[in-house]
Amino acid sequence: MESRRIVMTSTFYPPYHLGGDAVHVKYLAEELVRRGHEVHVLHSMDAYDLKSKKRPKPVKSDVNVHPISTSMGSASAAVTYLTGANRKAERTLRHLVSEVRPDWVHHHNISLLGHEVLDIGKMPRLYTAHDHWLICPRNDLMYRGKERCARHDCTACSISSGRPPQVWRNGTFSQNIGGIDRIISPSRYMSGILQDRMNVPSTVMPNFVPRPKADRGKATHFLFAGVLEPHKGLDLLLRAYEASGAEVELHVAGSGSLEGMVDEYALRTGGKVRRLGFLQRDRMMEELSTALCLVAPSNCAENSPLSCIEALSVGTPLLVSSRGGLPELVSGPCGLVADLTVESLASALRMFEEETAMRDAMATNAKRRYEEAHTPEAYIAQYLKLVGGEA
Repeated sequence: MESRRIVMTSTFYPPYHLGGDAVHVKYLAEELVRRGHEVHVLHSMDAYDLKSKKRPKPVKSDVNVHPISTSMGSASAAVTYLTGANRKAERTLRHLVSEVRPDWVHHHNISLLGHEVLDIGKMPRLYTAHDHWLICPRNDLMYRGKERCARHDCTACSISSGRPPQVWRNGTFSQNIGGIDRIISPSRYMSGILQDRMNVPSTVMPNFVPRPKADRGKATHFLFAGVLEPHKGLDLLLRAYEASGAEVELHVAGSGSLEGMVDEYALRTGGKVRRLGFLQRDRMMEELSTALCLVAPSNCAENSPLSCIEALSVGTPLLVSSRGGLPELVSGPCGLVADLTVESLASALRMFEEETAMRDAMATNAKRRYEEAHTPEAYIAQYLKLVGGEA
């Protein structure tokens, strides 16, 4: 196997990250390194400081990591959002490309690195659409944060959302997008929306997660994992759980503005709702492997959440909404799709608790679905083929 040199860009990279897009970059970089390739990742510390107040300790890695910091700190990331440009990121990437001479450059979430990085380098350039950033200043395609966007006014939406309009989303931005050689969509949904909104073709490559270290254990609880915010449907889930009369507990992992609501429902249910806070991966995998199902009742258009794929990897079924790419993940069937109503979610929760045979069959299908579509081996083989390499 010929060793390749790859440069990746990502606004965030673990441990300085906030979401699944950065975790995917880490998984991909580490899998490529494990196969003998040389990987460099450029990311922004200024962007992390804008989003978080505390920096975790750095970790050792075989991936070559290149953090970007400026004297402006988090203000630099805010300026990038406003102007679409980050001169430090551009200079650093140009130097890195010149020094490493990569076989290809792979861009991920570059929202706070500036769109001009897309135009750097003459080698093949890839972009993975982890979210809606190419077509939506909010990244989530939610008009004013309250409803699914139906081609509304981006300027009005930005102002209503408390964000300055991104007037740079034309001209060179469109040219830079047009210069991308290959776009990867983690879901058929995302591929369709890019084609519909921008007439941009993409290759569908379902996300992957590493193989789990442990097998599925005895199912004892429901699990919600993610940011504790209304767009994730957590408030609806809490009401549905109370209405369901379920005997098993509902565990809520993550942090966010709805922590107080979770604590309120913990009191209302006599402690059957439990707020776990942010969990490291090993602890999260324990929670996933002992869940009746992972509940993802998002009312925003999700793409392909890694938490759902982590659940499939340990044979845990999914209970999802019909938004975005979520229904694609329950193919098999390895879960249920519920309407975003208290009644529908409550009914689905009762089914998972009471219909043991159904749940066991879905658990078997979940593990099979992971093996068919979401393993590192399958992803890396398709990835290298896409860029003209060998698996």
